Amino acid sequence: MTDYIDAVVFGFILSFSFGPIFFILLETSITRGIKQAVFMDFGVIVSDLLFFSVAYFGASKIATEENQPALFLLGGVILSVYSVVSFIGNASKKKKIKKAKAAEESRLLKYAIKGFLLNIINVSCFIIWTGVIVWFGPKVGMSPLKIWTFFVVAVATYLLINILKFMLSSRLKSKLTDKVLFYIRQGLNILILIFGVVLVFKGM
Repeated sequence: MTDYIDAVVFGFILSFSFGPIFFILLETSITRGIKQAVFMDFGVIVSDLLFFSVAYFGASKIATEENQPALFLLGGVILSVYSVVSFIGNASKKKKIKKAKAAEESRLLKYAIKGFLLNIINVSCFIIWTGVIVWFGPKVGMSPLKIWTFFVVAVATYLLINILKFMLSSRLKSKLTDKVLFYIRQGLNILILIFGVVLVFKGM
Protein backbone atom coordinates (compact mmCIF):
# COMPACT_ATOMS: atom_id res chain seq x y z
CA MET A 1 0.00 0.00 0.00
CA THR A 2 2.86 2.36 0.85
CA ASP A 3 4.25 1.82 -2.64
CA TYR A 4 1.08 3.21 -4.20
CA ILE A 5 1.03 6.18 -1.84
CA ASP A 6 4.41 6.95 -3.45
CA ALA A 7 2.68 6.73 -6.84
CA VAL A 8 -0.02 9.22 -5.75
CA VAL A 9 2.64 11.62 -4.46
CA PHE A 10 4.60 11.25 -7.70
CA GLY A 11 1.46 11.92 -9.78
CA PHE A 12 0.78 15.05 -7.72
CA ILE A 13 4.35 16.31 -8.24
CA LEU A 14 4.10 15.51 -11.96
CA SER A 15 0.95 17.61 -12.35
CA PHE A 16 2.72 20.65 -10.89
CA SER A 17 5.97 20.28 -12.84
CA PHE A 18 6.44 23.73 -14.37
CA GLY A 19 7.55 22.67 -17.83
CA PRO A 20 6.19 23.81 -21.22
CA ILE A 21 3.32 21.29 -21.11
CA PHE A 22 2.10 22.70 -17.77
CA PHE A 23 1.57 26.14 -19.29
CA ILE A 24 0.25 24.88 -22.63
CA LEU A 25 -2.42 22.77 -20.91
CA LEU A 26 -3.55 25.68 -18.73
CA GLU A 27 -3.64 28.05 -21.70
CA THR A 28 -5.68 25.53 -23.71
CA SER A 29 -8.20 25.11 -20.88
CA ILE A 30 -8.65 28.90 -20.70
CA THR A 31 -8.75 29.76 -24.41
CA ARG A 32 -10.24 26.57 -25.88
CA GLY A 33 -12.08 24.74 -23.13
CA ILE A 34 -11.81 21.93 -20.60
CA LYS A 35 -12.58 19.15 -23.08
CA GLN A 36 -9.82 20.31 -25.45
CA ALA A 37 -7.31 20.49 -22.58
CA VAL A 38 -8.27 16.99 -21.38
CA PHE A 39 -7.77 15.55 -24.88
CA MET A 40 -4.39 17.26 -25.08
CA ASP A 41 -3.57 15.71 -21.71
CA PHE A 42 -4.53 12.29 -23.09
CA GLY A 43 -1.89 12.84 -25.78
CA VAL A 44 0.65 13.69 -23.10
CA ILE A 45 -0.25 10.51 -21.20
CA VAL A 46 0.15 8.37 -24.34
CA SER A 47 3.67 9.76 -24.81
CA ASP A 48 4.38 9.08 -21.11
CA LEU A 49 3.20 5.50 -21.68
CA LEU A 50 5.62 5.22 -24.59
CA PHE A 51 8.49 6.63 -22.50
CA PHE A 52 7.68 4.29 -19.63
CA SER A 53 7.43 1.25 -21.92
CA VAL A 54 10.75 2.00 -23.61
CA ALA A 55 12.44 2.53 -20.23
CA TYR A 56 10.84 -0.61 -18.76
CA PHE A 57 11.87 -2.89 -21.61
CA GLY A 58 15.54 -2.06 -21.26
CA ALA A 59 16.17 0.82 -23.64
CA SER A 60 16.99 3.14 -20.77
CA LYS A 61 20.58 3.03 -22.03
CA ILE A 62 19.50 5.79 -24.43
CA ALA A 63 19.31 8.13 -21.46
CA THR A 64 22.89 7.56 -20.29
CA GLU A 65 25.03 10.54 -19.33
CA GLU A 66 26.87 10.10 -22.63
CA ASN A 67 23.75 10.66 -24.72
CA GLN A 68 21.94 13.23 -22.57
CA PRO A 69 23.65 16.32 -24.11
CA ALA A 70 22.54 15.36 -27.64
CA LEU A 71 19.00 14.61 -26.45
CA PHE A 72 18.76 17.91 -24.58
CA LEU A 73 20.09 19.77 -27.62
CA LEU A 74 17.57 18.13 -29.95
CA GLY A 75 14.63 18.75 -27.61
CA GLY A 76 15.73 22.36 -27.03
CA VAL A 77 16.01 23.13 -30.74
CA ILE A 78 12.56 21.65 -31.47
CA LEU A 79 10.92 23.58 -28.61
CA SER A 80 12.63 26.81 -29.68
CA VAL A 81 11.55 26.44 -33.31
CA TYR A 82 7.98 25.61 -32.24
CA SER A 83 7.76 28.70 -30.00
CA VAL A 84 9.19 31.08 -32.62
CA VAL A 85 6.91 29.79 -35.40
CA SER A 86 3.88 29.99 -33.10
CA PHE A 87 4.82 33.50 -31.91
CA ILE A 88 5.24 34.82 -35.46
CA GLY A 89 2.05 33.07 -36.58
CA ASN A 90 -0.01 34.71 -33.82
CA ALA A 91 1.55 38.13 -34.42
CA SER A 92 1.02 38.04 -38.19
CA LYS A 93 -2.65 37.08 -37.89
CA LYS A 94 -3.48 39.32 -34.97
CA LYS A 95 -7.08 38.21 -35.36
CA LYS A 96 -9.50 37.99 -32.51
CA ILE A 97 -8.84 34.83 -30.61
CA LYS A 98 -12.25 33.28 -30.26
CA LYS A 99 -13.10 31.18 -27.29
CA ALA A 100 -14.01 27.53 -27.54
CA LYS A 101 -17.23 26.50 -29.27
CA ALA A 102 -19.02 23.18 -29.47
CA ALA A 103 -18.22 23.08 -33.20
CA GLU A 104 -14.58 22.36 -32.34
CA GLU A 105 -15.46 18.93 -30.95
CA SER A 106 -14.69 17.25 -34.27
CA ARG A 107 -11.11 18.51 -33.95
CA LEU A 108 -10.45 17.07 -30.49
CA LEU A 109 -8.05 14.50 -31.92
CA LYS A 110 -5.86 17.40 -33.05
CA TYR A 111 -5.36 18.40 -29.41
CA ALA A 112 -4.41 14.86 -28.41
CA ILE A 113 -1.83 14.71 -31.22
CA LYS A 114 -0.45 18.11 -30.23
CA GLY A 115 -0.10 16.99 -26.60
CA PHE A 116 1.65 13.81 -27.69
CA LEU A 117 4.12 15.60 -29.98
CA LEU A 118 4.94 18.36 -27.50
CA ASN A 119 5.63 15.88 -24.72
CA ILE A 120 7.49 13.31 -26.81
CA ILE A 121 10.24 15.86 -27.59
CA ASN A 122 10.74 16.55 -23.88
CA VAL A 123 13.68 14.29 -23.13
CA SER A 124 13.47 15.06 -19.41
CA CYS A 125 10.20 13.07 -19.24
CA PHE A 126 11.99 9.99 -20.54
CA ILE A 127 14.77 10.47 -18.02
CA ILE A 128 12.22 10.90 -15.19
CA TRP A 129 10.36 7.69 -16.06
CA THR A 130 13.65 5.82 -16.39
CA GLY A 131 14.59 7.12 -12.95
CA VAL A 132 11.24 5.95 -11.55
CA ILE A 133 11.88 2.40 -12.77
CA VAL A 134 15.45 2.41 -11.44
CA TRP A 135 14.20 3.71 -8.06
CA PHE A 136 10.90 1.85 -7.67
CA GLY A 137 11.65 -1.42 -9.50
CA PRO A 138 14.12 -2.86 -6.96
CA LYS A 139 11.75 -1.95 -4.10
CA VAL A 140 9.15 -4.37 -5.48
CA GLY A 141 11.57 -7.01 -6.77
CA MET A 142 11.08 -5.76 -10.36
CA SER A 143 7.54 -7.18 -10.28
CA PRO A 144 5.92 -6.23 -13.64
CA LEU A 145 2.45 -6.02 -12.04
CA LYS A 146 3.59 -3.66 -9.28
CA ILE A 147 5.68 -1.50 -11.60
CA TRP A 148 2.83 -1.03 -14.07
CA THR A 149 0.33 -0.48 -11.25
CA PHE A 150 2.61 2.30 -9.99
CA PHE A 151 2.50 3.90 -13.45
CA VAL A 152 -1.31 3.64 -13.71
CA VAL A 153 -1.86 5.11 -10.21
CA ALA A 154 0.63 7.94 -10.85
CA VAL A 155 -0.92 8.84 -14.22
CA ALA A 156 -4.50 8.62 -12.86
CA THR A 157 -3.54 11.00 -10.03
CA TYR A 158 -1.85 13.34 -12.53
CA LEU A 159 -4.93 13.38 -14.79
CA LEU A 160 -7.40 13.92 -11.93
CA ILE A 161 -5.45 16.88 -10.54
CA ASN A 162 -5.07 18.36 -14.03
CA ILE A 163 -8.83 18.16 -14.63
CA LEU A 164 -9.39 20.08 -11.38
CA LYS A 165 -6.84 22.68 -12.56
CA PHE A 166 -8.62 22.97 -15.92
CA MET A 167 -11.98 23.52 -14.20
CA LEU A 168 -10.54 26.30 -12.05
CA SER A 169 -8.66 28.01 -14.87
CA SER A 170 -11.62 27.85 -17.29
CA ARG A 171 -13.61 30.01 -14.88
CA LEU A 172 -11.30 32.86 -15.82
CA LYS A 173 -12.43 32.64 -19.45
CA SER A 174 -15.38 35.01 -19.07
CA LYS A 175 -13.11 37.66 -17.55
CA LEU A 176 -10.53 37.57 -20.34
CA THR A 177 -10.77 39.80 -23.41
CA ASP A 178 -9.47 38.77 -26.84
CA LYS A 179 -6.50 41.10 -26.35
CA VAL A 180 -5.60 39.49 -23.02
CA LEU A 181 -5.87 36.01 -24.56
CA PHE A 182 -3.54 37.11 -27.36
CA TYR A 183 -0.93 38.27 -24.84
CA ILE A 184 -1.32 35.06 -22.81
CA ARG A 185 -0.49 33.03 -25.91
CA GLN A 186 2.46 35.20 -26.83
CA GLY A 187 3.73 35.06 -23.24
CA LEU A 188 3.41 31.28 -23.36
CA ASN A 189 5.47 31.15 -26.56
CA ILE A 190 8.20 33.22 -24.90
CA LEU A 191 8.22 30.81 -21.92
CA ILE A 192 8.54 27.81 -24.24
CA LEU A 193 11.39 29.56 -26.07
CA ILE A 194 13.16 30.07 -22.72
CA PHE A 195 12.74 26.37 -21.87
CA GLY A 196 14.09 25.47 -25.31
CA VAL A 197 17.14 27.73 -24.97
CA VAL A 198 17.87 26.29 -21.50
CA LEU A 199 17.79 22.75 -22.95
CA VAL A 200 20.09 23.80 -25.80
CA PHE A 201 22.62 25.18 -23.29
CA LYS A 202 22.36 21.95 -21.26
CA GLY A 203 23.24 20.01 -24.38
CA MET A 204 26.24 22.16 -25.33
